[in-house]
Amino acid sequence: MAEVFLAEATDSNGDQLNVALKLMKKGISEDQFADEADLMGLLSHPNLVQMMEIGTAFDRPFIAMEFLIGGDLKEVMEAHRRQMKGFPLNMGVHITLETLKALAYFHSATSRTGAPLSLVHSDVNPANVFFSGRGDVKLGDFGVASSGRANIGPGEGVAAGKLSYLSPEQTRGDPLGPASDLWAVGVMLHELVVGYHPFQKDGASEPETMAMIRSGKLAIPEYVDKPLAQVIQKALAVDLRNRFRTAGEFGGPLFAYALDKNLLPTSRQVQEWLESVLGLLV
Repeated sequence: MAEVFLAEATDSNGDQLNVALKLMKKGISEDQFADEADLMGLLSHPNLVQMMEIGTAFDRPFIAMEFLIGGDLKEVMEAHRRQMKGFPLNMGVHITLETLKALAYFHSATSRTGAPLSLVHSDVNPANVFFSGRGDVKLGDFGVASSGRANIGPGEGVAAGKLSYLSPEQTRGDPLGPASDLWAVGVMLHELVVGYHPFQKDGASEPETMAMIRSGKLAIPEYVDKPLAQVIQKALAVDLRNRFRTAGEFGGPLFAYALDKNLLPTSRQVQEWLESVLGLLV
């Protein structure tokens, strides 16, 4: 839908700063882009990417957003794989909890008049989880957020990097709810804790991957602590009646586990970890 550039801007004090400039591609519906800009203008939370300005450049609408020097979770996961390092358990749990904080706010967001928006992000995946230079975790990219409308139907096809984070109901084109986003968080938690994707196999076709998602067959290795394995299993329950219904339901047992195992890092520890993985000067 858009291209994203690193751009320079001037704040109200006349100081220079970097921003992420999301510029709509030609031929894309301006309504969809405007919907994302309107939504970002309504939302304000420490765990969401913040909009700074909207406008037009080169005859194309743009959204200027805060520039997050820490990159995204997909890059960090790939860096660990290149370095042949396991993902630190405390960081995996921390990132998951911070993403759940973002979704708790997102799912309960209201309009300026107080009416529930009933939002579903619909595109939670590691490429949309970002890090600030201070180590903050922020969920971004609200381009396909909706009020429970499925953004994919059977056989429609999706970007390869996002298919494996779709919930079973999303692959069928069924109406979506918060539990659909929580499924995607469960997939990420499985990747971070177990070390591989629960439903993605090398060389599998799109229909084969969707079939694996719908089957929900899950085999969590014994090296994963039982309380943590139980959280992952509930997050990835195919039957919506057995899955976490809210971010709070998901975050509660995960936070309790983190407290019991002393897995809650400080901001400085998150910064140092990012520096070690990406070599960032933050």
